[in-house]
Amino acid sequence: MNKKVLHIFGKMDRGGAELRTLATLQPLSDKGIDIEFCSLSGEQGLLDNEIKAAGSEVHLCRLGLLFPIKFVRLLRQHQFEVVHSHVAMVSGFILFLAWLGGVPQRIAHFRNTHDAANTSFIRKWRNRLLHGLIDRFATNILGVCNAALSIFWRPDWQLDPRCQTIYNGLSHQALLETKATFWQENNITNHEPVMLNVARMVEQKNHLFMIRVLAAYIEQYGPINLALLGKKDDKIEQEIIALAQEHHCLDYVVFLDVQPNVYDFLTHADVMLFPSLWEGLPGAVIEAASVGLPVVANDLPGVIEIAQQLPCVHYLSVEQPITLWCEALHSAVTSHKNEREKHHNTFKDSSFNLNQCVEALYAIYQ
Repeated sequence: MNKKVLHIFGKMDRGGAELRTLATLQPLSDKGIDIEFCSLSGEQGLLDNEIKAAGSEVHLCRLGLLFPIKFVRLLRQHQFEVVHSHVAMVSGFILFLAWLGGVPQRIAHFRNTHDAANTSFIRKWRNRLLHGLIDRFATNILGVCNAALSIFWRPDWQLDPRCQTIYNGLSHQALLETKATFWQENNITNHEPVMLNVARMVEQKNHLFMIRVLAAYIEQYGPINLALLGKKDDKIEQEIIALAQEHHCLDYVVFLDVQPNVYDFLTHADVMLFPSLWEGLPGAVIEAASVGLPVVANDLPGVIEIAQQLPCVHYLSVEQPITLWCEALHSAVTSHKNEREKHHNTFKDSSFNLNQCVEALYAIYQ
């Protein structure tokens, strides 16, 4: 009989944690692990139809006064044997209810290295209480990287036998053939190099910093394009345009919005620029490295852990002079194209290969 696992998310939208978890659905199903999902917002997500098409199910169970009763009833009716919660400290409450519902395996999975919410007195005490519930009711405590466990669980997490790092996994993609007219077909009509950023427009992704880097690079080394791929925000887009006009580099900025196949763009770009202010384990950086694209990124804990295994990822602080960012980008742009294949092959044997992620999860569920 297959083992049933319920993953807990706020909403099944196209976030990194949701997409990486969805990628494990079929490989784990082949091993006898049946995965379903629970959305605590009670709202339909962008991935719901994809999940249902894969033969799984999304349970909408909104947080509220009646949530504990409805959630425990859900667990008992469907006889889940594992609850795997991805909602930071709120996992403490979820795992307590899973214990009440008789679920034998209860997993807290920390997905970030930064708490972007306020740190008020009340929130600190709430987190302390929830931390205690995780400690009491979790049978396993996972981190998307070592830093996530150090920051959200405790600095000496290695001493807790329940703790383990499982890096997000991506399939090892075959290298795509390049197309000479690709960028012309995507609104870049010059023949200058392209630095790519893959991120939705939110404060966290630091888009205005990218414009300052672009302007400084052009002044120092000559023309280069900045291609911004991701969900747009009208306010941030107007701020980008205004700053680019001020620095006389708007002609080299192209807005690509969301694209169905990011690997086409990663394959044709010359370098990825990734100055995000906070992340857990940034999937865009792993995607770029998986096809050998050099990356210049902010020195976030997750980025540093990626770079330890994937040498095409370079990092420095956003507090350092922009001229140093330009030097790192120029070095990446002028590196020999044959390096791509070598870095692509390195990814295959790294901890970020989907096969390793699936095997690690399977071992835990067993």
